[in-house]
Amino acid sequence: MKKKLFTLGLIAVFAAGAMFMMTGCGEKAPYSGYNFDEYVKVGEYKGLEYKEIKVSVSDAEVEKEIKDRLKGASETVAVEEGIVEDGDVINVAFEGKIDGKTFEGGSSDSYDITVGTTPMIDGFVEGLVGKEVGETVTLDLQFPEDYGKEDLNGKDVVFTVTINSKKVEKIPEYNLDFVKSNSKYESLADYEAAVKEELLAEKREEKETDVQGVLWEQIVEDSELIKYPEEKNEMMDTTLNSFKTAAANAGKEWDAYLKELGYTEEELMTQITSYAETKVFQELIIYAIADAEGLEVTNEEYEAYMQDVLTQSGYDEESFEQYYGTTIEEYCKQEGLRSSMLLNKVMDKVMEYAKTK
Repeated sequence: MKKKLFTLGLIAVFAAGAMFMMTGCGEKAPYSGYNFDEYVKVGEYKGLEYKEIKVSVSDAEVEKEIKDRLKGASETVAVEEGIVEDGDVINVAFEGKIDGKTFEGGSSDSYDITVGTTPMIDGFVEGLVGKEVGETVTLDLQFPEDYGKEDLNGKDVVFTVTINSKKVEKIPEYNLDFVKSNSKYESLADYEAAVKEELLAEKREEKETDVQGVLWEQIVEDSELIKYPEEKNEMMDTTLNSFKTAAANAGKEWDAYLKELGYTEEELMTQITSYAETKVFQELIIYAIADAEGLEVTNEEYEAYMQDVLTQSGYDEESFEQYYGTTIEEYCKQEGLRSSMLLNKVMDKVMEYAKTK
């Protein structure tokens, strides 16, 4: 199980939809070569106390997880039996006749219909609900007056429809064959024990992340800023520019864009300043602790995590750039990935020093 990334719990200073672009400073690692004593007095991070983490997993939770996995391994197959119900995807063959004659576009040997969703003339789909797969149904219907084709508008039509099949979700049975095909285990008991351990690990990680969040807040609260580095001004400039770029991309004048956001320029700058100060202060604490403890994120670790982000997004580098309009490298820099990775290492170290109440 891949460890989750514990990220900065920054104060939200904008309404939903506003996005800040978090940038690094040049190609070097952030805050390189700093004497952090000149910028921040870090609060105590050793020997912090937290309530002992206790988690449990019930048999019912294991059973539910296995059912979810079975459902996740299901396949959609076409069957030639059953009753047509609302929401079903069915395949039909149909022939339409007006005054006993077929007409262009009125027939098909194979046509998929999602009952309740696929648009057809009134009565067509409704006339199939409750019928058996394999059944042939005759439907006496009428095209709407405004159907859009002069030779069909308002005409009576008879459709002969054969329901060829319907698609159903085939969920595999929970048995030894499933276990052997989807895991390394050779018995149901071993598989269920492994599922339980995985659920326990997930719960433990969630609880640990919560604990880390509380401890991080405590460290931040006990820390004191001495002065801001140049990164604060750089972040403010970059954030303001990101808003102006968004306005330009939307084809809007700056004043009109601000009005749409609901801010004056002065109010926007107040929020940007608050954001930059909060983030830089927290980053100073991260990098100061990392410096004191000899922690770092190597280029190899950073590049590997970038590739994980790319893989999880379902894109390759070229398609990612086409979709997001930026490279994966720039995206990860903007999202402050390196700082988040370093924060994870810092909080792991804090947990090593911490003790339970």
